[in-house]
Amino acid sequence: MANAIDGVIWNEAISRSAVLVTKDRDFSLLRVAKSQGPIVLWVRVGNIDNRALIRRFLSAMPQIAEAVARGEAVIEFVGS
Repeated sequence: MANAIDGVIWNEAISRSAVLVTKDRDFSLLRVAKSQGPIVLWVRVGNIDNRALIRRFLSAMPQIAEAVARGEAVIEFVGS
């Protein structure tokens, strides 16, 4: 879905009951403005290599999973 438009990505996340993981602030703003939609995990770590990003995700996964379980609409992941 790398080249899909935002609406297609949004609807696909809804249809799969998936968490929408993005670096795009637009999805976070859209989710806050709507009463329903996918959970948005907004990744704000800057430009780092994939290995470092994966390490940060793995260390934060328990907190992310708890936020998903609580049904938070937008989860901001700064990865520190």
